[in-house]
Amino acid sequence: MDFLTSTNILEEGRTLVIDNWYTSVPLATKILNSNTHVVGTIRKDRRGIPKEVVNKKFKKGEVFAMENQDGLTVVNWKDSRNVMMLSTKHGAQMVQVSCKNGTFKEKPEVVVDYNRGKASVDLSDQMSAYSNPLRRSLKWYRKVGFELILTTAMVNAFILYKLNSGEKKQITDFKKRCNKGSN
Repeated sequence: MDFLTSTNILEEGRTLVIDNWYTSVPLATKILNSNTHVVGTIRKDRRGIPKEVVNKKFKKGEVFAMENQDGLTVVNWKDSRNVMMLSTKHGAQMVQVSCKNGTFKEKPEVVVDYNRGKASVDLSDQMSAYSNPLRRSLKWYRKVGFELILTTAMVNAFILYKLNSGEKKQITDFKKRCNKGSN
């Protein structure tokens, strides 16, 4: 929350799209009180989620929602699996969206809005992965190991360079010169 207040994102009527790792009822309430909406997936075991919404059994395409006194709506929608959403902007309204095969399907508006917001984040993640040579060729623990070894080696090389050359250079400049292959 401190990050949001320090960046002047709040108090401007924006909508924040948050994934289930961060979404919570207390956070959404705080953000809503700052004239900003929240739309996000939420885990069913989070505190403040009504048990009636979590435990509801229904068929594919059905939706169940509850709104609290603060204006937070929890939506549970059955697609191929249950999709649990928290929104300060939406209710349980359904909208028609087109599918890849040309047919139409009804989805909760909160899901459509969330997917629209997440698309730009997913694109950013995808583009950053192109420049990472370790992205798929190694297990995660090997990637972490390589990253630690390479980072440590770079820092050690920088310290030795500064001791031997006497130059007062920033590590970012040193890294650029190493990547170019020049002294």
